[in-house]
Amino acid sequence: MIIEKKYFIYISLIAFIFYCAVNFIYFPLNTIFSDEIRFIAEAVKLVETGEFWTGNSRSWEMPFTAMTYSIFYFIFQSEDLLIISVRVFQSLLLIFQALLLYKISVKIFNDVLAAFLTFIVILFYPFFVYYQALLLSETLFNTSIIITFYFIYCWYESDFKINKYFILSNLFLVVSIYIKATLSLLAPLLLASFYFFNKYKYKNTLKILLYSILLYCIFLSPWWIRNFNIFNTFVPFTTTSALNLYLGNNPNNLGGGNDWSKDVDESVVQRISKIGNEVKVNQAYKEEAIKFIKENPEQFIKLAIMKLRRFYNIVPNAEGFNQGYYKWISIFSYGIIFILFLISIISNIKNSKKLSSIYILFIYYTLIHIVVIASLRYRLPLESFMILLSMPLVSKIVKYKRFK
Repeated sequence: MIIEKKYFIYISLIAFIFYCAVNFIYFPLNTIFSDEIRFIAEAVKLVETGEFWTGNSRSWEMPFTAMTYSIFYFIFQSEDLLIISVRVFQSLLLIFQALLLYKISVKIFNDVLAAFLTFIVILFYPFFVYYQALLLSETLFNTSIIITFYFIYCWYESDFKINKYFILSNLFLVVSIYIKATLSLLAPLLLASFYFFNKYKYKNTLKILLYSILLYCIFLSPWWIRNFNIFNTFVPFTTTSALNLYLGNNPNNLGGGNDWSKDVDESVVQRISKIGNEVKVNQAYKEEAIKFIKENPEQFIKLAIMKLRRFYNIVPNAEGFNQGYYKWISIFSYGIIFILFLISIISNIKNSKKLSSIYILFIYYTLIHIVVIASLRYRLPLESFMILLSMPLVSKIVKYKRFK
C-alpha cells in the first residue's frame, strides 16, 4: 500500500487551518494558565538581559522553552505577537510530530495503513490540539522525545552501530532534559538498555552505556558550568526538583494530588520559603520528603497507588475538567486509545524486543510520576506512543473488514 504525498499535504493543511481556528477563535489572544505567564516573562528577561531568570531564581526550571520563545520576542518585540507566533510555530511542530510518528510506525511495523492512521490521529487528537495552543513546554518536549525515538529506530536499522544516529539519539534526549528534566535519569541508560534487550551482549552494552554517559556529560556541561558559576556548587538540573517530591510526599497529601493550596503543610512551606537561597530551599524540601517516606512507608505506597490511578485516569482529575464535554472528550479519545494500547501490548508480545525502548520509556515515566506527582498533563508524551502502538490493531480491523 502506498499513500501519495499529496494526501499528507492536504490533511496537514486541514489540520493547520483547524489549529488556527482553535488558537485564534476558541482561545483568547492572551495567556490561559499562570505557567504561560512565567515562560513569557523568562523569554522577555532573556532578551532584555541576556540571562535566564525565573522571577528571582536562576535555575527554577530548565531553560530551553524560554530560549525558544525568546527568539520570537526578539524578532517581534511584542508579547502579543510572541503569543501569536508561538502558537503558529507549535501548530507546525504538531504536524512535524505526526509526520515523524508516521515514519517511526513504518520502521517498527512495516504497515503503511497503520502509520497513516497514526499520522491522522496525532494531528486531531484533542489533547495535542489543546496544548499546541498554550505557551507551555509540552509541545516542545513531546517533539524532542519523538525526534529521539525516530533516531533510535534509525539506529536500530543500522544494527546498533556507534554512528550519527546514536549521537543524535543521545543529543535529543538531552535536548528534552533542557526543556524539562523529567528524563534526566533515563537519558544515559535508554540506548544501552534497548541494545541489551535486543542483543544480550554485556560488553557491547557496557560500551554503549559509557559512550552515552560521555555524550550526556558533554551535552549537559554548558548548563552545569553555568550553574556552578552562579551557585558555587554542582546543580545538575533545577533548584525545584524537590518541591514536587515534597508536594507528592508529605503528611497533608492524602489523595495523591498536586495542589499547593491544600496538599502541603503551610507551616512547612512558609518556614522553608524564608530560607531564601534556592539551592538550600530545594535541599530542605528534599529532606522533608525523604523524612516522610522513611517514617511512613505504608502511606508512601498508598500515595503511589493513588498517583498511578491519577496518571492513567481516563477522566481528567482537575475539578472543572472532570465533567461536561471535557469528560466525554477524554473518554472518547484517550479512553479508546488507552484500551487499544493495553490490547496492543499483548498482541505485540512477539515484537517486544523491537518495542523495548518504548516500553522502557513507559516504565520509567510511570515510576517517576508515582514517586513524585502525577497529572494528565505529565502523561502527554506517552499518549503519542499509545497511539503509535494502537493503530496497527485498527489497521488489522480495517483490512479484515475490507477483504472479508
